[in-house]
Amino acid sequence: MQKLILAVPAAALVLVTLAVGASAQPAAARQHFFVGFASTPGAAERALVERHGGTVRVAFPEIDALAIELSETTVGALARERGVRYVEQDPVRYPLGLADSQLVPSTSNGLYGLITTRATTVHAGAGLKKAYTGSGIRACVADTGLDYLHPDIAANYKGGIDTVADDGDPWYRNLGLPDETHGTHVAGTVLGVNNTSGVYGVAYSSELYYARVLRNDGGYSSDIMDGVRWLVEQARCKVVNMSLGGSFRSGTEENFYKSMRSKGALIVAASGNDSASRISYPAGYPVNIAVGAVDRNDVRASFSNTGKNLDVAAPGVTVLSSVPQGLGSEAAVTTGAGPTTAYAFEYAGRTSGVTGTLVDCGKALAASNCGTNPPAGFVALIQRGDISFADKVKNATAAGAAAAVIYNNAAGEFTGTLGSATASDGRAWIPAVSTSGTDGTTLKGQIGSSATVTNVVSSWDHYDGTSMATPHVSGVIALIWSVNPMMSNSTVEDHLFKTANDLGAAGYDTTYGHGRVNAEQAVRRAGG
Repeated sequence: MQKLILAVPAAALVLVTLAVGASAQPAAARQHFFVGFASTPGAAERALVERHGGTVRVAFPEIDALAIELSETTVGALARERGVRYVEQDPVRYPLGLADSQLVPSTSNGLYGLITTRATTVHAGAGLKKAYTGSGIRACVADTGLDYLHPDIAANYKGGIDTVADDGDPWYRNLGLPDETHGTHVAGTVLGVNNTSGVYGVAYSSELYYARVLRNDGGYSSDIMDGVRWLVEQARCKVVNMSLGGSFRSGTEENFYKSMRSKGALIVAASGNDSASRISYPAGYPVNIAVGAVDRNDVRASFSNTGKNLDVAAPGVTVLSSVPQGLGSEAAVTTGAGPTTAYAFEYAGRTSGVTGTLVDCGKALAASNCGTNPPAGFVALIQRGDISFADKVKNATAAGAAAAVIYNNAAGEFTGTLGSATASDGRAWIPAVSTSGTDGTTLKGQIGSSATVTNVVSSWDHYDGTSMATPHVSGVIALIWSVNPMMSNSTVEDHLFKTANDLGAAGYDTTYGHGRVNAEQAVRRAGG
């Protein structure tokens, strides 16, 4: 499983079931709906909803609709009222040593996306009229809460709103809920500050306005729409990043995004992470820009949804970006041959260094796979496959391992989770990290030698997902727009599509869309 991926339609079905609750809740449970009217809803329409026992949550006069809460037993009666054009469900959507120096992007680290999208070339102005970094463009994000005091966020943050808690503070620790990390990671990729620490983003001189529209476990489309409306109409954002999605189509939602497009904005959304041949919504609406994920070799990520209306692709595998301070990880595996790139599993134990003999545990399907008498405090080398990461680490722990390294069953890298704060037997997790299949093969050649595993607290981390690909595209759009802020959104979109690097079948296809975005060619086509 990829760590902290949003835009998961399968999960959407679970939460919608809980919301509708044919078996989990009483028949008269209140639900969230959209109501469309024949004219702009005013006091009379609000009163009509209230007469049926409903509560108006958010008004959308742009599309003659209200978002309401209403008992499912009275939906039919409301729908039959004169002047009511439709009543439909309000869909649920889901969230889809760096402190001392700034990492230099390379094709072998988590900032490879800045290179493959040619953003670093645009930053340098190589072959262009000048350097472009997104200056003067408001590149905005609608997501989970934000750590706007983060050193890679603070200087570019200009203001925000929270439509979940209904206040003006999109802080990542809100309402006493678990910390929300996803939005800070997304924002860092769009426009992380170019300073002396951590990372920097695709359009690192852009201004960030932010809307908290989701909790970790998702949120209603009406809350998302309310936040996007604020970003477009009040904050005057040019581009809005939405690394989120779900499986249900909504006519109200689609009309809303048409309205936002008519106001001059571009909405960029994640295609989803189910390996499905259908794009999640709201990315699936033709008016929005739908983004799929590729790896550092421009190969489609196995989780990335494909299908009709997919527009472009961007880097979305092991992407390094900011997370709320102290909630990330920096990991490595070091042997006599030197350090190996590694990624900490979510919930894994922390350590500044655990050293032990490297032992081959196969797939760790049982503790006995690590041998009959392994050395005390050994480092378990485990191949991915057949059972969960959590079960593999638990079995290695039972065999006496002090740390675990799980390598991929394919050449590439991956991130993952152990699923919970402790093992199923209540014990604390040992440090556990992942490596690529290629690095795993190299480590297997060093069985019996000494290995050191580190997993230290950080304010940056690597995530996978179309949620990570989407902000690369939003950042490229900000770079294009910075050439000429007077360009129309359709013109900017045309530059983006016409200059993407064609991947897969020749021309447009439903696996890569128009191709992987190319900031250099797009900026040049825009006149830069």
